[in-house]
Amino acid sequence: MLTYTLPLFYIDLILGFTLLEAVFLIWRYRASGLGLSDKDICMGLLPGFCLMLGLRFAAPAEVPLPVFACLLAAGVSHALDFYRRYRLAGGSSYPE
Repeated sequence: MLTYTLPLFYIDLILGFTLLEAVFLIWRYRASGLGLSDKDICMGLLPGFCLMLGLRFAAPAEVPLPVFACLLAAGVSHALDFYRRYRLAGGSSYPE
């Protein structure tokens, strides 16, 4: 049976992107005052970051493709959740 895998390096990229996302969102909030507060940003990112970090430390050298599909689904739902919360916080000038 053929199993598709991806290098563990991709999880490192996701972890790095999450850290950059946190830095950018906190900087943007502090610069403009719009959107989610520092606390909301950190509390929104921390659970997923810790789960990905746990996966990173527990994973073998290659991770099965279905695991990355789950990470992709989690990332999309995370982005939609942050967008919704950002809109509720009054962070957008665009009408719904």
